[in-house]
Amino acid sequence: MIFSEIKNQMSNFSKNHRLIAQYILDHPHDVPFLTAAQIASQVGVSESTVFRFANRLGFSGYPELKAALQETLMDNLTVTAREQAYKAEDEKDDILMKGFARDAETIMEAASKLNRAALYEVADLIVRSDSVYVTAERSATALAHYLCFYLSWFLPHVHKLDHDYGLERVANLPPTATLIGITFHRCIRNVVDTLDLAKRMGIHTVAITNSPTTPAARHAEKILIAPCKFISFIDSYAAPISFLNALIIAVSQRKFGEVEQRFNNLESLWKERGTYVIEERP
Repeated sequence: MIFSEIKNQMSNFSKNHRLIAQYILDHPHDVPFLTAAQIASQVGVSESTVFRFANRLGFSGYPELKAALQETLMDNLTVTAREQAYKAEDEKDDILMKGFARDAETIMEAASKLNRAALYEVADLIVRSDSVYVTAERSATALAHYLCFYLSWFLPHVHKLDHDYGLERVANLPPTATLIGITFHRCIRNVVDTLDLAKRMGIHTVAITNSPTTPAARHAEKILIAPCKFISFIDSYAAPISFLNALIIAVSQRKFGEVEQRFNNLESLWKERGTYVIEERP
């Protein structure tokens, strides 16, 4: 999307801005991982010109433009290209600590961009639905398990969709059910297809994804945006986990009065079954 916008505005740019724009279009796989200084050096303009170019496109600064370029590129970036790009960003950086820093930045981005109204709407939908099924595949399966695990503490109608017969289960759901699909970046086809089927059947659908333009988002009634950045070849789910925590808490607030009693019952059950190792303290 951002590459098309740059191309469409080319004739309206100043001479130096056209040079930057052309460099971005000619090097779409490299530019999203370069600093403003590196682009300025390659093009032969000042670093401040690169920042003004980002402003010209409607961004508050180059970091925001860089993030938009990375997100646009993400859908088609192979794991090998991700690893190479991650190493090339700044060779002086500690590659291990950079991962912690990126996760911290992404979590703060998720907090600053949190759409509370959309989150509360989905929380209300989860509570009032007769049944809720959560679908995800590959590494995002961990997120589906996490969401279902905690919601099941006080909502017995929340289930993780079994992929062995997922489409068959969805095909028999009533309109009062809700399907939540979790997928990011290169969206998983089965998750997108399941959302598409559910939406066509009139079932409530929710996509938890990283952009309103992902294939999953296009097949959902409601969309929750959770930033998800890669660390080398890994899709890091630090921010999506924090986002799910917010959703779980929002749902629990809507069951105020019931949650405490259910938690007390669970604690009694865990104690009876010896679920946790309790160390005797002197």
